Amino acid sequence: MKAVALNIGANSSSPGGRGPIHSDGSFRYIPIAEADESVSSPTYGDLGLDDIRPDEVRDTVTHFDPVFPEISESTEYTYGDRHPPKTTEIERLEEGDLLFFYATLDYADDRAPEHEWINDDWGAYIIGHFTLEYDPITKEEYHTLPKEVKERFASNAHVRRDVFDAEYLVLGNRDDSQLYDIPIPLSGTTGTEANQFVTRYSEDSGDGPWYRRPLRYDREGTRSLLQVQRSTKSELGQEPSVVDRTRIDPDTLGTRGQLQFFFHAPESPLPVRDIVGKSKTEPHLEKRAENYCNECYQRNISGFLTDSSRRYLFLFTKCRNENLPDSHGTRYVVGYIEKENRLNMGDHLAVQGPTRVVDFEDAVPLSEVVDSYQYVRSKVLDESTTTDLVERLDAGDNVLEACLSEVEHLKEQGWNPNTPSRSDSC
Repeated sequence: MKAVALNIGANSSSPGGRGPIHSDGSFRYIPIAEADESVSSPTYGDLGLDDIRPDEVRDTVTHFDPVFPEISESTEYTYGDRHPPKTTEIERLEEGDLLFFYATLDYADDRAPEHEWINDDWGAYIIGHFTLEYDPITKEEYHTLPKEVKERFASNAHVRRDVFDAEYLVLGNRDDSQLYDIPIPLSGTTGTEANQFVTRYSEDSGDGPWYRRPLRYDREGTRSLLQVQRSTKSELGQEPSVVDRTRIDPDTLGTRGQLQFFFHAPESPLPVRDIVGKSKTEPHLEKRAENYCNECYQRNISGFLTDSSRRYLFLFTKCRNENLPDSHGTRYVVGYIEKENRLNMGDHLAVQGPTRVVDFEDAVPLSEVVDSYQYVRSKVLDESTTTDLVERLDAGDNVLEACLSEVEHLKEQGWNPNTPSRSDSC
């Protein structure tokens, strides 16, 4: 896992200036104005930014990129770019890596900041991130995308131009991308001074106008940023209560299967979720369940639960352990959950049942299951494919107990007591 942070949003030369940050740490993301006249929306008014833009630009069309669903009608996290060095850095990323976005923000209150990490003039702050759903998509690849994937970019500014002009597009995972409520500071005591999140945790020196440059982060640097962002709402160790459990009669089920993706823990030789790097909770092997703590791909789980022809939820992942050279970088189906219980978790549904997991040596390469696996996240398999897949997985040793021990071990590593704070070295 690695990351890059890119500068986005309105700056001091934009009409109305930078976006604001307030004494409590809340802020507003202000896009730049759209330069292409073929794009007619959204305006600053459409994005609810009337109150902080000058009257003369409130109806100005914005270059709303990156797209954050939190402040728009879109349901997708998308970003496009056509200018190096940003495109050079995007090209280095791959599925599962992170793309952080930072903006320069002006302090907007008369009273003093409530937190020492907030600059009382201006500063640079990370305001959100995407976890890449797929590898970055090139201009050429965009035109050949499956229809259902291509449609997910429909609201992106570069796609909406008469002439599509992005060299790269990025799609954020819906369940692991967000616009922050409280940003992460990159500036020190002044806006131009870089703090530890630049000089210590990124590969940038912090010299000169670092706040305009892409910032590279390795695994540890990325993890440090995520730990700070999640420090007040860690999902580790928090398990919800089951509101209602409905047992499903196995005699009513068919023999089809459905794929379900998860992020593999790079530290582990076993196919378990990424707890240390991404604080992932699914698949929740502890309860032999999927979507137990979080509603990952909830639409897919709801469909699986309501379709009586589907019995097996096949778990697949991309092996990220570099110490497994024969498996590293390859997608595998590593096990399945046989549908037995429908769990109502209050605000979402989960599936639970007998679970089988095999190690990567006994796992089935995804390329042997589907014709094209590049943009697969969930797919319903026919009876013949399902039967063959179950037989192949059943032929391997069930390593579920070993995986459960590994999960507990990774939970203990999940948060570093020396995690840097927002105010450290600021």
